[in-house]
Amino acid sequence: MLKTEFDESWKSWIALNLERGCSKEGMYEILLEHEFAPELAAEALGMRPLPTPVPAKPVQPVLVETELTEAPDRVELPFAVRFPTDRLELYMLSGFLSETECMTLIHLINQHLRASTTTNDGGEYAGYRTSRTCDLGMLDHPLARDVDRRICQVMGIDSSWSETIQAQRYDVGQQFKAHTDYFEPDSHEFETYATQAGQRTWTFMIYLNSTREGGSTRFTELDCEVRPKQGDAVIWNSLRADGSPNPDTMHWGMPVEKGYKVILTKWFRNKGKGKMFNKTPNEYLPPHTQSGFLKLKMPPELFQRVEAFYRDHGTEILGESVKGFIDAAKGKVASELVPLDEPLKKDIHETLQPLMEAWIGDFLLPTFVYGIRRYRDTATLKMHRDRGITHIASAIVNVAQDVDEPWPLQIEDHFGRMHDVLLEPGEMVFYEGARLLHGRIEPLRGRAYANLFVHYKLRDA
Repeated sequence: MLKTEFDESWKSWIALNLERGCSKEGMYEILLEHEFAPELAAEALGMRPLPTPVPAKPVQPVLVETELTEAPDRVELPFAVRFPTDRLELYMLSGFLSETECMTLIHLINQHLRASTTTNDGGEYAGYRTSRTCDLGMLDHPLARDVDRRICQVMGIDSSWSETIQAQRYDVGQQFKAHTDYFEPDSHEFETYATQAGQRTWTFMIYLNSTREGGSTRFTELDCEVRPKQGDAVIWNSLRADGSPNPDTMHWGMPVEKGYKVILTKWFRNKGKGKMFNKTPNEYLPPHTQSGFLKLKMPPELFQRVEAFYRDHGTEILGESVKGFIDAAKGKVASELVPLDEPLKKDIHETLQPLMEAWIGDFLLPTFVYGIRRYRDTATLKMHRDRGITHIASAIVNVAQDVDEPWPLQIEDHFGRMHDVLLEPGEMVFYEGARLLHGRIEPLRGRAYANLFVHYKLRDA
């Protein structure tokens, strides 16, 4: 049913654009697109109703954004490869930490080492563990804190259900003989270390360097041996599905033969505060690319058409008010929209689709081109994930800017690492919008920053 009256925001929009001398025909089309009655639109603009064009083909069904709602309570690990056995949950995860992060942590660890201990290091267990330990989580270092946070984020487990991170250094000849990470039930060590804090569940262990020789992690019951490779992680669950300890998690930190080995370890527990699993439904979407985003240039001919449209229609704006999502300083307008015509929307979708498909590695269907959003001075955009399956693969294009300083897009990669992406006019960023957290948390310093948003869904989803 067509709308037969304007609310105050539309009345203000009409008055503002008439005062600016905008095309009445263009304003009339915008009002009709928003389902206002032609007679109402014409009367407000002081013109006669224009003939309603007959569509050349049947109108396509309106696509509705769908918000994901299911968040299963389980550990799911993007990019991790599971060891082929039903005897335990064991995963190998490549590239969790970068080379720079590993080097920074090794330098920090080397300055805070002490002799390693075990929960039972007397009698036959004397000399079982000959490494040195760094209580990394106690150092209050920004990278150490961030890595701890990112481990919890990838696991989807609230940090209260875990221990703080530790690190160990093994020099030539040093090792940790065959052991399990869980505490033996009905034992003194269980009473001391697990009664209050809970039994150990998952282990997340990261190699901070590639050891020259030796130092492998050998799972003795599975005939599985993992060589240390910088930045890679080994992750396993010490418990069976019924919550009982799994002796098949027995593993041996083999002696280092040449060089040294430095690892970072985080253990999770089966007790904590509140809900254990804390991923949002979107975080269970499978990743499709290595990092989750890619900066590149928009095809020049297409950008010229977009730029020309913005230059010719930049005064034909729709006000928008999304407080709590897009905000600005008190008394300032945070953002406004410049609608695009349907032929240009179609051209944008069709031109970018093969590029997006090559990046994603799958076939896509166009969903939305929202038009050009123009942010204003002091605007911020809340960190968020896009709503759902209609935003699996997305693009942001910088159409134009009038700024005093660069205005970065903040985006997390699949491992929770935050990046600042800067775009100049004509540049764009592809990103997995529904899965990855992104936004602009620094206030815009300038007059205007115009972005175009483009979205796709998987064809076979």
